[in-house]
Amino acid sequence: MYLCVKPLYKHIIMLFVFLTGFMNTGLADEPYCTNIGFELHNFTNWRAYTWADGQSGYVTSTPKVEGIVNGRHTIITSNGYDPIVGGTQLKLIPDGYSTSVKLGSTSLGNGGLRQSLTYQLDVTPQNAFIVYSFAVVLQDPHDSSHFPEDEPRFKVSILDKDGNEITGEASCANYDVNASNASVEGWNTIQYNGKPLYWRDWTAVGINLTKYIGQTVTLEFMSANCRRKGHFGYAYLTAHCQPLYITVDYCADDKIATLTAPVGFKSYQWKDSLNNPVFTGQTLQLLSTVISEGDTYTCEMQSATGCDATLSATIFRYSPNADFTHSRVDCNKVNNTIIFTIASPPTHGTLDYHWDFGDGSTTTDQNPTHDFHSVSGMIPVTLVVKNPPSTCTDSVTKMVETFYPPLIGIDGDSTYCPGETTLLKAHGAHHYEWFDGSTADSITVGRDTEVWMIGYSSNNCHTDTIRVNVKQEPDWVFTTSGSELFCSGGSTVLSASGAATYSWSTGETSDSTRVNKPGTYTVTGKNRRGCEKQFTFTVNEDPLPDAGFNMSVNKIDLHNNELSCSVTAQNGVSYHWDMGDGKIELGTRITHKYDVDPNLTNYKITLTAVNANGCRNSASKMVNVVLFIPNVFTPNGDGINDKFMEGKEIIIYDRNGNILYKGDNGWDGNYKGEKADNDTYFYYIKYIDTDGSEKTAKGFIQLKR
Repeated sequence: MYLCVKPLYKHIIMLFVFLTGFMNTGLADEPYCTNIGFELHNFTNWRAYTWADGQSGYVTSTPKVEGIVNGRHTIITSNGYDPIVGGTQLKLIPDGYSTSVKLGSTSLGNGGLRQSLTYQLDVTPQNAFIVYSFAVVLQDPHDSSHFPEDEPRFKVSILDKDGNEITGEASCANYDVNASNASVEGWNTIQYNGKPLYWRDWTAVGINLTKYIGQTVTLEFMSANCRRKGHFGYAYLTAHCQPLYITVDYCADDKIATLTAPVGFKSYQWKDSLNNPVFTGQTLQLLSTVISEGDTYTCEMQSATGCDATLSATIFRYSPNADFTHSRVDCNKVNNTIIFTIASPPTHGTLDYHWDFGDGSTTTDQNPTHDFHSVSGMIPVTLVVKNPPSTCTDSVTKMVETFYPPLIGIDGDSTYCPGETTLLKAHGAHHYEWFDGSTADSITVGRDTEVWMIGYSSNNCHTDTIRVNVKQEPDWVFTTSGSELFCSGGSTVLSASGAATYSWSTGETSDSTRVNKPGTYTVTGKNRRGCEKQFTFTVNEDPLPDAGFNMSVNKIDLHNNELSCSVTAQNGVSYHWDMGDGKIELGTRITHKYDVDPNLTNYKITLTAVNANGCRNSASKMVNVVLFIPNVFTPNGDGINDKFMEGKEIIIYDRNGNILYKGDNGWDGNYKGEKADNDTYFYYIKYIDTDGSEKTAKGFIQLKR
């Protein structure tokens, strides 16, 4: 039975989207047609031209000029969508490619603008199949005064060595279209500025150039605005090349043989050896149980422009074997050259070779001779073998000995740090002999001495004696500073100096670090040679002294204006009292008398305790100033107690309820200009209490003169 799979591309009408899997394996690098798909992100191997072709009476024509013109020859490396077509309808780069070129633009200039790109190809069996892919946007003038040859246009031409369009089978790849005459189906239309705009999505065209092997052909792509001044035309394009054969994937252990025809055709028809149709997709899969080696299958193909091609494939199992031999080192050779020879021929088909010599150089020669200029010693050499027309591959890496005495030497620092050692490592040879008898590739040295080494190949070719003097690095000064004690809730800064670089156990890499937790902290300093010194800080936290205190009273007034404060003494702690009235007291027990300001509601007492290490703590309490109301009033003019409650809002009544005084200047003992009798009077006072609220007081006062 046949096991068939659908093609991995799809086409709508005549629109092709490239096969992604194929493109990923073949289009990133085009060894037989370099940069044909602009994969170098430039115009290498392409030639660009610009000129003007104008309609008589409208535009002046100009000669063709070679050279890239920005805006008319544009490399595109980031995918997106054409802004004129709009939306997500026309991609700037087709699926499977990473680069394209925009040929032309919407710029009209002086009219009749044309631009082209050409690529010259020496046709070989490896590049005889070209697939070019294009997309086109043409603005239709849509009036009878524009003849078809005057309209925006896109043209593809395949030219022979004499510059003439090729004829015969490959001529079907030539393509010429103007805005109102699409010669290949699959065009779309939208309205743009009131006129029809025709656009064609990406289309792939395959060209069979096998009849031109050994000759030179040229691919020419041209886009043009209309031959007047009002309408534009531009295109996008890219391409790739490949041998024109059917890929047969049938490697040693495969259960299925996969036959893949070249991408770039509109239709595929597979037939077996009896000419029976078996499948119509690009990729045919056959179970190994129903085929035999030597079976032949044929695929008939037709491209979007009508190009036909028929290819046949014979089924074989492909078993490439990557194996090689190489010559041994010869002491008489001074050019470090090694000959590589393939060990296994192909079973079927041909073999492609890719050598990686491990020194940054590669080749595709079958049996290369390589001169190792930049390396000496055991070098990994890798061979990858491909087996076209299959995709079967095999690879092998072998350690190959090279020997080039000028490249053999000693790595490592010839200076070691005090109390330490330095590691010296030999390179470039098969084995070594050191001054101390060691045959390892490295030694450790911790004293001042002359070190010598001889390098040998596997067959005992040897170098001259290689010498290096090892010396101790002079001692250097590394100092530290910073308090190893900090007060609770605070921090301390630890510092170091004298090094080129610093590394703290806190993660800091500057010359200092700030810490706020007790513990052990380490700083490592390195000088410019990398010698290390280390210091450890032991940081402790000092508790804050107790600042809690007691007060004898929490209220005072004008006459009861003295209080005492005390704190439990701690060793080495000094006490500083701020009484809130601008005066200071010292000691553990203090007595303080206030000159009470009756306009204040309180005083703030703050105690600051400082221990021997300078750690300080403080606490505060409030002593309230309360209202003092005397019970005797003596307005006799002696300057003492001559006014009652001056500064407070008061009302004074006699025994009969008559108001004798009302105000806040204080009662002077008079009523209507006359002295009041010695007697008992009643008062009503409004005042602001220590908590800020309004209060009242009632009582009596005895007046005595």
